[in-house]
Amino acid sequence: MKKFRTLKTTIVAALCLVAFLGTSYASDKPIKIGVLLPFSGVQAIVGETIFKAMEIAFEDANYQAGGRKLILVKEDTEMNPKMGLTKARKLVERDQVDILSGLVSSAVAYAIRDYVVAQKIPLVIANAGAQGLTREKASKYIFRTAFANGQYVGPLGPYSANKMGLKEMAVFCPDYAAGHEKASVFTERYTKAGGTVTETVFTKLGIEDFGPYMTKLKKADGVFAFYSGGDAIKFVKQYNDYGLKSKMPLVADGSVVDEVFIDSLGDAAIGIISSMHYSATLDNPENKKFVSKFRAKDGRMPNGFARQGYTTGAAIIHALNAIKGKIEDKEAFLEALKNAEFNDPAGKFRFDKKTQNIIFDVYIRKVEKVDGQLVNTIIDVVKDQADVWTSK
Repeated sequence: MKKFRTLKTTIVAALCLVAFLGTSYASDKPIKIGVLLPFSGVQAIVGETIFKAMEIAFEDANYQAGGRKLILVKEDTEMNPKMGLTKARKLVERDQVDILSGLVSSAVAYAIRDYVVAQKIPLVIANAGAQGLTREKASKYIFRTAFANGQYVGPLGPYSANKMGLKEMAVFCPDYAAGHEKASVFTERYTKAGGTVTETVFTKLGIEDFGPYMTKLKKADGVFAFYSGGDAIKFVKQYNDYGLKSKMPLVADGSVVDEVFIDSLGDAAIGIISSMHYSATLDNPENKKFVSKFRAKDGRMPNGFARQGYTTGAAIIHALNAIKGKIEDKEAFLEALKNAEFNDPAGKFRFDKKTQNIIFDVYIRKVEKVDGQLVNTIIDVVKDQADVWTSK
């Protein structure tokens, strides 16, 4: 009997030692965060902007959370769905990342969605705005710190009709998913506020000459437009060159007057009203520090993409701290991420508990020249905007 008790005590002690060593190993093991972004091609500037801002969030935390080291492992999606899925598999199966993040293209996000859910890997989307990702295709493993297409555009509808007095407007958008979703949301909110859309024009991506559309534009009180990058620059300049700016005020998605290229627009941009979930001119402590650090790292003023990158990193770090770094307990991490609340450069951060899509304040902005520099000056704020789908 004595030998049996001794053997039993030895086994229990051994099991406790194994458990202790396992716990110790887990607590010492670095937490890996995979970052899927375009680092080549025409959208490389977006990927680099998001990643640099993410780095700032991790630098602020000294690349630690919950007492554990944090490692970023980045891969280039090339804005290609098949490549995106291949890179996601590599990060999960070969690099053994604990969390996935990033994604600019909604097509890439959709391509990896089922894989992420099957592997039970938390995914924090830093840009891809396709509405379905946090609606019909929502999952407890998917979060979005950026926006759902139309989320920050929606408030421009009633603002245009009621505060600007624009009773008839035309809509210009590129002919792809985001263009259609944003046009739909603006139209819905604008007409609900009493406005009338006179015509909706969808143009191909990369169009060089908007002239054929602008010369046939019906008379209206104003125009709403969503374009980005080179298309935005061409649209704004040609809208001014055709003499439309003085006749029909331009109201736009914030990407039309993005801080990255706003200087390239010249005086053609002055007076454009836009909406966005961020402005580099926001006067709060978090934003002042963020602007200073981003300019030191990148040389430019931060834009909405930068804010999204920083917030993605900050949300992950916040959740890891809440669970004391125990990422092995995925359910605890998912719950901590869902309930994360903190102040980021754009204001108070939190997720919609139903969709796990971000809730944010929308800033109505006007392009002005301040001390010789074009800036998006905030002229109004629409508080606490969730995805319009959730607020119906």
